[in-house]
Amino acid sequence: MAGTELNAQEYFRAQYEAVWQRHLKYSKAVAESMPEVYYDFSPTEEAMSFQGQLLHVVDNISMLTVRITGDSKDFYRKEDVTAFKKADVLDILNRANAYVLDLIQNASDSLLNEEIDFRGVSMSKENIFYLLRDHQAHHRAQCLVYLRIKGIPAPGYVGW
Repeated sequence: MAGTELNAQEYFRAQYEAVWQRHLKYSKAVAESMPEVYYDFSPTEEAMSFQGQLLHVVDNISMLTVRITGDSKDFYRKEDVTAFKKADVLDILNRANAYVLDLIQNASDSLLNEEIDFRGVSMSKENIFYLLRDHQAHHRAQCLVYLRIKGIPAPGYVGW
């Protein structure tokens, strides 16, 4: 077993790009499954709409990737949200996820190892990539519930 163990950074280099690609493909499938007419659906007054869940994922990508790069990246103008069609939201989500993929593909070892303070917790920038995946998985799961509430078949689970 010792010969097959990878340290965290070797795992990131060897595996994480493929993990992210499966992850974004699944998020895209979930987003595509909801008919456009229900993109404004929210199960309760205080919950985000389906579209809101997806744009929140994008906003989180903007917020977390600035911790990696130091550069602020906006993928849409907030004042345009009410005019968005399903295709607009899908494009925004795809561009944001592609941006993360590019960061994964081009992250140097020194960048991945760099320690930062995130909300009072010291962590490496590599951990931000895991936060990106976890956050999106959380909101994608909420979108899956929205699909089921509306009686729309959800895409099959992609877990790894």
